[in-house]
Amino acid sequence: MNKFLVVLITIFGFQFLIIGLMWIASPYNAAATFGIFSLSEGIGLSSQLGDTGSYFLSLGIMMIAAVYTQKSIWFYAPSIMLSITAVYRILSWLLHDAAFATQFIAAEIFIVLLLLYTSKRISEK
Repeated sequence: MNKFLVVLITIFGFQFLIIGLMWIASPYNAAATFGIFSLSEGIGLSSQLGDTGSYFLSLGIMMIAAVYTQKSIWFYAPSIMLSITAVYRILSWLLHDAAFATQFIAAEIFIVLLLLYTSKRISEK
């Protein structure tokens, strides 16, 4: 696998890991990174931290597992998760008057394309 791709995916993987850990270590800072300036209380807070933290932690683990094992199957789950995230951001804009999150959608699509391209390169070996 191309070293540049390995390094790039590893960097993104560790970024997702750190974001996932931030959701439990410093949730208000993690939330602010995504434009969330108030968190729920009680069970809602548990859901926000648990769901969002596990989402990012899982993405990071799968991306690092992908480059470590060099098995193309590991690239698919984070690709699916990020693709759905981008679609939900667009639907939130269309259906619920949310701001169009251009920077997040662009990053998600870029990482999905990177993961799928790398997966294809691995399977061709």
